Amino acid sequence: MKRILFLIPALLLGAGQAVAQPKANFEVLHKELGSILWKLPQTTSFKVTNRGDTTLVISNVYPSCGCTTVDWTRRPIAPGDTGSIDVTYDAALLGHFTKDLIVETNASAEPAVLTFSGDVVLEKKENTTDFPCHIGEIYLNTDNLEFDDVRRGDSLTLTLRLFNAGRQSYTPELMHLPQYLTATAEPATIRPGRTGKLHITLDSEKLRNYGLTQTDIYLSRFPGDRVNSENQIYVSATLLPELNYSPAERANAPRAHLDSTTVHLGSFGKKDKLKTELVLTNTGKSPLKIQTLQVYNPGLSVSIGRRSLKPGQSEKLKITVSARGLQERRRRRVLLITNDPEHPKIVIDLIIKK
Repeated sequence: MKRILFLIPALLLGAGQAVAQPKANFEVLHKELGSILWKLPQTTSFKVTNRGDTTLVISNVYPSCGCTTVDWTRRPIAPGDTGSIDVTYDAALLGHFTKDLIVETNASAEPAVLTFSGDVVLEKKENTTDFPCHIGEIYLNTDNLEFDDVRRGDSLTLTLRLFNAGRQSYTPELMHLPQYLTATAEPATIRPGRTGKLHITLDSEKLRNYGLTQTDIYLSRFPGDRVNSENQIYVSATLLPELNYSPAERANAPRAHLDSTTVHLGSFGKKDKLKTELVLTNTGKSPLKIQTLQVYNPGLSVSIGRRSLKPGQSEKLKITVSARGLQERRRRRVLLITNDPEHPKIVIDLIIKK
């Protein structure tokens, strides 16, 4: 009898371990891309949440043809966390298309099948989806360019896509480029109803300081155009420090831990300011040094008491958002750069209800 009673807990424990497994829950299984312009690659993202009780791993994603490239979350996805599968279609062929993605995970022996479809066309009448910003009769896919995680010596290029909605051919030109940025147009002249590109290249050797560098450049609408808020494009670059740790030093390095990197502040209502506090802790084995503490938006201010934290020490990070100084076109972000070799950059996103 005693032996039987002893076996019952062991069997229950084994059953509990067998039940623990990941579960891949996709937000959608199909994406409709609508009409996209010929030879203008289109990217979409499938979100997947782990609804199980152990880590989810996306082991591989196979597209159905060479016209599609994919990237996905490589790290293990903890229970309750979300990963993504990003897919880019090259739009090289005109006409309707439907493409498949075969997704292999450790959640099931059977792969998941995702699909996306759309139509590739020569010209589009409605461009509000692909080109949400406009400067005069020129529509842009964005007016905010961000060069993230730049290392000294990098030469990085971002592409600004343009659509000429006017009746005259247009020659794209950027004004007030700082010395660390250059731009080339493709093609040199955009005919009415056609698209073009501006390739903006960053020379990191010409950035003066580590951390965040911000500037405004301006898209000329016509020969002799002047700069103003209507043709403004925001550009930021984050230059990371060079942290050369040996294997032994890395094992004893500092570790920066912040209790949250996304903060929901609610709405201003009748208030002029919103405030929040976060706790930064050094969970590593050597002093954590805060090298840069900056904001992306002039409506934000941030402060911290100590700039160096011993192992185990914590410090409050105080953030204030001012309604008057807030610029809608700039990100509501705080940048923190430390000597943590694993995560030298921490970005805090502030969410404010309108």
